[in-house]
Amino acid sequence: MRKSQEVSFSASDLPPESLALLRKHLEVLKECLTTQQPISLKLKNKEVPLPASLATLVVQALSSIADGKRIVLVEADEEVSPEKAAEFLHVSRPFLIKRLEAGELPFHWVGSHRRILMSDLVAYKRQRRQRSLETLQQMREDAEAMGLYE
Repeated sequence: MRKSQEVSFSASDLPPESLALLRKHLEVLKECLTTQQPISLKLKNKEVPLPASLATLVVQALSSIADGKRIVLVEADEEVSPEKAAEFLHVSRPFLIKRLEAGELPFHWVGSHRRILMSDLVAYKRQRRQRSLETLQQMREDAEAMGLYE
């Protein structure tokens, strides 16, 4: 297994004037995406065109940074330890181990150590978020039916 090459970045990593510039140019980039205009990088007088899918990813990342969020770039097939997985999911390690043993999250053994794919963690996190939203919606509907919302 190769060593993790996690890359992260947030608005706090930028000086205020660079963040203001990012926000200004972000609107232009979003407009290019919606009108399907090509986006390219200029490096030492050489222009490098970005495929549309990569341009979309870059704009989404920049948008998150402009909103003050930290972004982390990891490979989907990267294998992580339960400790890293628990950190990613914002849960305790014992909670995660219970989910693994219950079969809610796939993992495999490397010797005597559990390993979890980042792609499986992302999918699990999305499922948990979706279940939470559905539960919240059901609670709203129940409260409305009981006349608690006016």
